[in-house]
Amino acid sequence: MAMLFRIMVIALSLTVGVSSALAQSAYPERAIEMIITFPPGGPTDTAARLIQPFLAANLRVPVALVNKGGSGGAAGMDFVAKAKPDGYTMAATVRSTVSITPVIQATVPYRLKDFAMIGSYAASAQAILVKQDAPWKNLEELIADAKVHPGKLTYGSAGQGTNSYFTMELLKLAHGLDIAHVPFGGSGPMKTAILGGHVQIGAISLSTMIPVIKSGDVTCLVISGDKRHPVIPDVPTMAEKGMAEASLSTVMELYVPAKTPKPVVDRLAQALAAAMQHPEAVAALEQAGLEAYYHPPDVSLQQAEREYELVLAASKRLPPTQ
Repeated sequence: MAMLFRIMVIALSLTVGVSSALAQSAYPERAIEMIITFPPGGPTDTAARLIQPFLAANLRVPVALVNKGGSGGAAGMDFVAKAKPDGYTMAATVRSTVSITPVIQATVPYRLKDFAMIGSYAASAQAILVKQDAPWKNLEELIADAKVHPGKLTYGSAGQGTNSYFTMELLKLAHGLDIAHVPFGGSGPMKTAILGGHVQIGAISLSTMIPVIKSGDVTCLVISGDKRHPVIPDVPTMAEKGMAEASLSTVMELYVPAKTPKPVVDRLAQALAAAMQHPEAVAALEQAGLEAYYHPPDVSLQQAEREYELVLAASKRLPPTQ
């Protein structure tokens, strides 16, 4: 009898194991919801929409795009952190939502540990720019004027805790500037604000502004990164201006909730890797002014952790947020 009981237990465990393996191998069986953590019109939204068809084709299920903007991407990320960890809710976001926003915004309830990394796939430099009719034609003129008129100028960013905010705050810190911050709900609203003259200076992802830079509607004073952008080669970089630490680029990444089963995470990571090997996906990103920037989950996670530590150290030098 004891032997029969042991055999039944072993058989039951094998059945459960096979059923579990079959369930995991069947993933995905239905549509996946991709939460874009910023409003339409910005680089996060653009990059997600460009990569979505390639992910859907590889996964062989629809990938539905849903914009959930707010709080510098934190609202959408909080939604994904609390979602069922089954691989059917995924965040299309930027690294700043896990490396900068939780440091700058004390009320953000999630941390990097609340997510599983799928990988990074695109990047965009940050730009400091002004309207074409502004009195400053280069960064030095803007800095000189801001010093003469402390507290008189305003700058807009994609939101508190975003790369654009952090880039401008580090520039202010480097030169002792008093320029008021006006946060917007993403790069799309920020673009509208600078073109409409609602703020005098814009800190924003470069890819969002390339068309209006080329048209002459705005003047780009400086960009982040260690090399100039091929589309606007006359615009200097932060590194050239002696502010390498302010050269944080916007990196687009995919995340799922932390407790998502590893085989599911691996399947999504494989789909992203396959998408980024497709020449048409790379060409689409580059045509939109983005850099195709693929890294697998382990490398992307290391980069996010390193950026978090750098931001944490630098944030201690910044003034308290409002």
